[in-house]
Amino acid sequence: MSKRYVSVNDFSGAVTEEVKWYTDQVLEQVKDVIVETATEGRDKLKVEGGFANRSGKYRKGWSVTYDETRYSLKAIVHNKLYQLTHLLESGHAKVLWGRVTGEDVQGFPHISKVNDEVQEKLIEEIGRRINDL
Repeated sequence: MSKRYVSVNDFSGAVTEEVKWYTDQVLEQVKDVIVETATEGRDKLKVEGGFANRSGKYRKGWSVTYDETRYSLKAIVHNKLYQLTHLLESGHAKVLWGRVTGEDVQGFPHISKVNDEVQEKLIEEIGRRINDL
């Protein structure tokens, strides 16, 4: 931001321009950070939970969907096999030959761990980038 001298009559217009410029810069930085962290979260989910050695559809099914409006960007990391994500994350009742055996299959909480890490990184990175402006 450069120094510029403004007359009293043009002061409100100059302040409005500077606030608009700053808002646009912050919005651009926040959107960049959201895209970066969503991609990182997707990549982490492809290897978390002991699924790194497998080449199945679950591991490959992670993707990111973006919903963008004028002043916001929402990134959703999801798996194409959404039913399986819940079963693997939470565990489920064991079924043999169409009947529930009364035993439970252990869950592998891998999504919540990555979600917490990515949210913390997102907050830290947004704060860092805004302070650098």
